Amino acid sequence: MKKISEGRTAEVFAQDQEKILKLYRDGFPMEAVKYEYEVNRIVAFLEIPAPRAYDLIDFDHKKGIVFERIEGSTLLRMGVQFPNELNCLTKEFAELHYRIHKYELDVERIGGSSILNQKEVLARNVQNASQLSNEVKHEIIEYLKNLPDGNRLCHGDFHPENVMIGERNWVIDWMTGMIGNPAGDVARTLLLFRFGTLPDEAPSSVKDALELMRDKINGVYLEQYLSYSGLQFSDIDEWMLPIAAARLSEWIPNEEKALLLNLIEERLK
Repeated sequence: MKKISEGRTAEVFAQDQEKILKLYRDGFPMEAVKYEYEVNRIVAFLEIPAPRAYDLIDFDHKKGIVFERIEGSTLLRMGVQFPNELNCLTKEFAELHYRIHKYELDVERIGGSSILNQKEVLARNVQNASQLSNEVKHEIIEYLKNLPDGNRLCHGDFHPENVMIGERNWVIDWMTGMIGNPAGDVARTLLLFRFGTLPDEAPSSVKDALELMRDKINGVYLEQYLSYSGLQFSDIDEWMLPIAAARLSEWIPNEEKALLLNLIEERLK
């Protein structure tokens, strides 16, 4: 099979003209693979533009999901290739995020209750952040409990590498899909714009372009999302502390963790 892309958690291979195989790296938990498959089933039911998940498989001693093959390029790479279109692309990105958040999730109607709750996921990830003391973890989790609940579909990792642009726009990588408050989901996106790093395998030209585009994408996205949603920036900003703390539990470089720890320290003051 021909490898067509890869990230920190998985490699993607072409199976044929209509299907691809997302093969997870060694050590990636099976329950997380099954969860992504299940969330994609729910997303398909809601008719959100996301590739259909066909099957769970074992291949070469690894776990994988067979997905519908879609054509296009990630929004980030489109921005690199067509810098004059960056504003337009970012507005499409914001509109797509808002469209996802319009879905209220009724677990009985979608045929299952396996989709996770945003606050529970964040609290668990904060608890797993080894860089934080138990006292700080407790303070952040107590703060999180007082934030507004929500029952909307949230992607959990919405950034320009998870949006594909082609004849139609697609949202990929639903392994972090959850029920929650859209403001928290937007806070995650803003945090990634500010501090997020690309995998080591990403082309250096794309990494360099991301550094140059960060502030511009962030500003256009935020302005556009606020205009669609009617939210205030303060509604989103109040989620930044637990979102940053939860991010520490992920497979990210130490340099990004250091930036997150500085942010957390500032917020706790």
